[in-house]
Amino acid sequence: MCGPDSNAAASRKRRSSSLLLTHESFVFSDIPDKDDENKHKGKNPHIHGLGGPSLASTILTVSFYVAILFLTEHLCRLFIAQYAHLDPVLENETNRHILARHIGVDFTSLLFCAYIAVTNRHACKELFDHGMAYGKSDFMGDDTFEDRVFKYHPAAQRLLTIFFVYQVKNMYDTIIWGDGIEFILHHLLAGAAAWTGMFPGCCHFYAIFYFGLSEISTAILCLLANFDPDFGVIGLEKVFPVTKFILGGLFVTSFIVCRLIMWPFISYYISKDILKAIRGDHPRANGRRGVLWLILICCWGLTAIQGIFVHMIYKTGKEEFGKLMEMLQ
Repeated sequence: MCGPDSNAAASRKRRSSSLLLTHESFVFSDIPDKDDENKHKGKNPHIHGLGGPSLASTILTVSFYVAILFLTEHLCRLFIAQYAHLDPVLENETNRHILARHIGVDFTSLLFCAYIAVTNRHACKELFDHGMAYGKSDFMGDDTFEDRVFKYHPAAQRLLTIFFVYQVKNMYDTIIWGDGIEFILHHLLAGAAAWTGMFPGCCHFYAIFYFGLSEISTAILCLLANFDPDFGVIGLEKVFPVTKFILGGLFVTSFIVCRLIMWPFISYYISKDILKAIRGDHPRANGRRGVLWLILICCWGLTAIQGIFVHMIYKTGKEEFGKLMEMLQ
């Protein structure tokens, strides 16, 4: 039978610098409680977080996964090159690199994020139960907001780590490909949101949706981006017109479900919880109020942007549907 000393030793060992490659890597039995928060009061909250992996382990894991994304992209280039003879569009090396970036990096990363979120959706089950009950249940009561804002969830910490990895690689690609300042700002904000979710740590309950489930539509959009005249492969839509139409339909459907239906509903409740946390006296709010304000402002801003996307999707969808009908006639 293990005594307190052996448990403490195991905790210290698990917090040492090591790769975090599985869900179990993010599971810790020594999650700080209120007494632990008081003990560390006045110290750097970025080090202690909500009780998850150490900063050193996180940085090591991020570096490892970024290297994996570079390797995946390279392997994707080699794979596409094997079939370059099928069409002149694929014979162009730049086109192959564009496809490898969108498929091997963007789609793969976001698909992994979506997978983590879907397989761990039980972590925020109360949120969806509340939605299915049309907001009439007691799951999202005001007396439980502290758990939704400050409770550590291993799946959310893992999801935030992978999402941050994607933003690091995406930032590199954005600079190399010259996507534009707006994309750089987007990756900075998205990466900052993911990092602050880990260190000092907050809103893990909602991270499952915002960094995973909502990215299902974005993953499909990354495949659709291959057909974009500015950031994709010119002429690809002539080779695969039906594929583009199917991807467009899947994107619109997922966008409506994830961004137009679920997003406003969940944003309402995270706003309520964050405001209560900011105004409350919970010990973990110390050192996190600025981060909570940042998350809240980003959430409101992104919610407003959904309306702009709806107009763009409708306009583009109408044009693409007309083109497809002309080609099929």
